[in-house]
Amino acid sequence: MSRDGDPASRAAGPVSRARFERERRARHEAEALLETYSRQVYEGNQRLHLQAEMLEETVRQRTMDLEAARIEADAANQAKSIFLAHMSHEIRTPMNGVLGMAEELRETGLTPAQQDILSVIIESGDLLLSVISDVLDLSKIEAGQVTLEHLPCNLAEIVASAKRLFGPKAAAKGLAFQVPDMAALWVDSDPTRLRQIVGNLLSNAIKFTDRGVVSMRLDYRPGAVADLPGELQIVVEDSGIGMTPEQLSRLFTPYMQADASIARTHGGSGLGLAIARQFCRIMGGDLTAESIPGRGSHFRARVSALLTNERPAARSQVSLERDLAERLKTGGLDVLAAEDNQTNQLVLVSMLRRLGLSARLVETGTALVEAWRAQQPDLILMDVQMPGMCGIEATRAIRRAEAEGGLPRTPIIALSANAMTHHLDEYLACGMDASVPKPIRRAALVEAMLAVLPARPCDGGGAGNGSATGGMPDG
Repeated sequence: MSRDGDPASRAAGPVSRARFERERRARHEAEALLETYSRQVYEGNQRLHLQAEMLEETVRQRTMDLEAARIEADAANQAKSIFLAHMSHEIRTPMNGVLGMAEELRETGLTPAQQDILSVIIESGDLLLSVISDVLDLSKIEAGQVTLEHLPCNLAEIVASAKRLFGPKAAAKGLAFQVPDMAALWVDSDPTRLRQIVGNLLSNAIKFTDRGVVSMRLDYRPGAVADLPGELQIVVEDSGIGMTPEQLSRLFTPYMQADASIARTHGGSGLGLAIARQFCRIMGGDLTAESIPGRGSHFRARVSALLTNERPAARSQVSLERDLAERLKTGGLDVLAAEDNQTNQLVLVSMLRRLGLSARLVETGTALVEAWRAQQPDLILMDVQMPGMCGIEATRAIRRAEAEGGLPRTPIIALSANAMTHHLDEYLACGMDASVPKPIRRAALVEAMLAVLPARPCDGGGAGNGSATGGMPDG
């Protein structure tokens, strides 16, 4: 029988063809499905690529916006610093005349009633200066320009000074002022910042307490090891108006009072406590507060401090002036002073006269350099901001001429209404030896003169024969 007549062959043909068709259709469906999936993957990749590009553009734009905002903020901070420095100078310059002449007037045989009036003038002037100093301190803190001193500091004297300064203020309001005496305890710290912290806390407590008590205590806890700093705690409590939790939450925000009505009722700039907290943190501690409305407040300042055996030499204004007189008794002192403001000239001449000194006065940096070349003085008192050649340029010209001519160094003291740290650094860098801030206080002027004037030889030699450098106070 032929192959075609084989039943098995006839059955196999249709079965193979059906299978082939199924496989072909399945293959086509798979290819279509693969193409669909491929297209979806491609479109998905395209969307991802587009989103990545959009994200990259967004990031780039935001980076540019952030950079522009940073530049704008830096410019604003720079403008603020320039403005604050300018305003400080413009306020301190006339205050130099007010407070300088007021201090000189104190020593003219006034009646007790006149002395009381004069004390109000001086106290009001000091209050204005404290507001200016607070604003400048905050600017220094924000700019990271605060530098701490490390000096022997007697905590007992901090307490005694607080009692002298704030006891009468509390008594004037009929408040009990409870500040226990403290045994002498010396720590290595920044006495100026400690006094500011104490002063801001006590001033705040007395301001917002109308009846009852204001108290303060200082506690020192030594470090675990002898050479490690311990912790100084300053606790101030009052029975004043107190604060709500909401008011307490914004207490340490600069330029903000706990309540808008407080500025109208009690005054103030809203800076004291904010500055005190920042100083505490810079000094390795913190400032915290607790309060109950109508019952009072509790402030606790903590700073790091190391016990020390060092002791500074205590010097009063009388002893400073006596030391200066002793330094100068072998001969006069040739003083050359540059000051373009006539009121400040009167203040300076009056102060020098009290010290038994006189000065040649010029009004510009150019005139000062010429006067120095004509007759080298023993001491130069240099105003910084003058028309034409400023005090910094004049100092550089003098130092350059001294170096070129092999001349002895003339001590130069800056008399400046600028109190920003970078200004004081600039004075040192240009060759000045010390700085006395305006308003000029006679004690500060005498201390600077003693620091920069070399000791007089027994034969009465000139003060200009030698190099001297003195400390440049901060702010």
